[in-house]
Amino acid sequence: MLGSLLQGFFVFFLAVIFSAIINSLLILDTNFFAENQFHISLITFLIFESSTYWIMGLQFFIALIFEVFIGLEVFLKKIYKPTPRASHGFALASVFILFWLYVQGTHIWADATYQNSITTFTRYLPMYRPIHAKRDLAKMGWIDSDDLRQIRTSDRRSLSELNYPTQELICDVDQGESLNVLLVVIDALRPDIISAEITPNLYAFKKENSSFNNHYTGGTSSRMGMFSIFYGIPTTYWRIFHDNLEPAPLIRQLQSDNYRIKAISSSGLGSPGLLDRTALATVEGINLKSLESSEKESNRSVTRQWMNHLNSNSSQKQSSFTFLHFDPPIDDVDGLINVSVPKKFNNAGGKSHQEEVAKYIESVQFVDNQIGIVLDNFSARGLDENTILIITSDHGYELNDYNTGYYGHSSNYSPAQMRVPLFIKWPGKQSTVIDHLTSHNDLPPTIINSVLGCKNSSLDFSSGHSLFDKKPWQFIVAGSYDSFAIISPEKTITSFGGYYEVRDENYKLTQLSEDDKDLIQSAMLEMKRFYK
Repeated sequence: MLGSLLQGFFVFFLAVIFSAIINSLLILDTNFFAENQFHISLITFLIFESSTYWIMGLQFFIALIFEVFIGLEVFLKKIYKPTPRASHGFALASVFILFWLYVQGTHIWADATYQNSITTFTRYLPMYRPIHAKRDLAKMGWIDSDDLRQIRTSDRRSLSELNYPTQELICDVDQGESLNVLLVVIDALRPDIISAEITPNLYAFKKENSSFNNHYTGGTSSRMGMFSIFYGIPTTYWRIFHDNLEPAPLIRQLQSDNYRIKAISSSGLGSPGLLDRTALATVEGINLKSLESSEKESNRSVTRQWMNHLNSNSSQKQSSFTFLHFDPPIDDVDGLINVSVPKKFNNAGGKSHQEEVAKYIESVQFVDNQIGIVLDNFSARGLDENTILIITSDHGYELNDYNTGYYGHSSNYSPAQMRVPLFIKWPGKQSTVIDHLTSHNDLPPTIINSVLGCKNSSLDFSSGHSLFDKKPWQFIVAGSYDSFAIISPEKTITSFGGYYEVRDENYKLTQLSEDDKDLIQSAMLEMKRFYK
């Protein structure tokens, strides 16, 4: 009897403490979200003032007293009025599972059918990780995502929560350079893989045009990397733009200036990049799914469709913005016998490592061949006289660079996954090699100010500057699916919600310094600057 009583008191004690902690954190997160428009994480505790901790302690004490009274009421009734022993665990677990299935199912349906009246609430819920299955539902024939997108985006309302841009864009396209823009994004392309032996077409283009040798993306996933290319702001804003079908100011201004916009993607502009709900939300006629069943054929189809688009619009004088997305067919490569792996990638050794590197090299070589066809047609049609050609990538690709066993992307914020190539052919500009730090945040200002003749400061709509202003970034806020990082030339501070890590310029674990707290504070200000 005494043992059962002690066990009951122990459970009572744990339940009270746990409930008080949860309630205190919910109150803190609610207040923090109301001010900053993003949820607390362990890293945010580093910038709290001492008064905040006193308030947190008071909140916990009040919650603890409240939970003790409730707990005693329930606990004493269970002791003095015992009931027949019954197990309700299975029923309770079943109810929780049913609620989880209902909530996730509702979000899956809302996301797939572009019901932003439901998806807009997801970012308000702390620790909520919604599931997306639009691509799978479309494959099963349950939805027609193209038709649904056209219907829903026509009903889209403007955002009231954002102050973005902070000033209305004031533009006069006649004061700009009145050039067409061709943006080519090659998925997961490492800058150090570009060489005369592996990618002769990209290498030749790099040598002949402006090259940015220290360029960083804004995310280690396609979703966040693409977001940084088009918006030029921290990827922590991604959710609100996605849920509200809010396009990028760059695209809005291009449409306002009557640019003809064409976007073609080998893997589709729906999942995983979700550009159909973000940057290109107001652009019609984009492919949401892969162009072909084969990865290689999908990449070839990008080239073919682009050339067909040029042929069908050859007589039009309308300015154009074209976006081509190639996705290296890593899972569709042929035999790897004849693939020569450069010595720099042999540090890890092992047959499996050699195969991973060889697969990546062969897939990039395949895309380089398509780039060669694009470049040949670009010159043959005289587009180099009136069209800016930009070639870059959404994120890098790790090949066990740090002997950690990581391959691919979205796993960390190392330079292998963050650094990407950027080459620009700009009519009338002298080719140059730029070695200072640049980022995808600089791309929108470069186009909006120089091409579209907008007079605004780049800070009105971006966290960057024009690529040719020679202003290196001090830090960037990069993101992936469930984390974000504050990256400076000296440190990478990564937040995973419940914990964080700090790494030095060589991506080795290190300690947080007092100066890093100022860096975190500056990043947090940028992460809320575009909210009202």
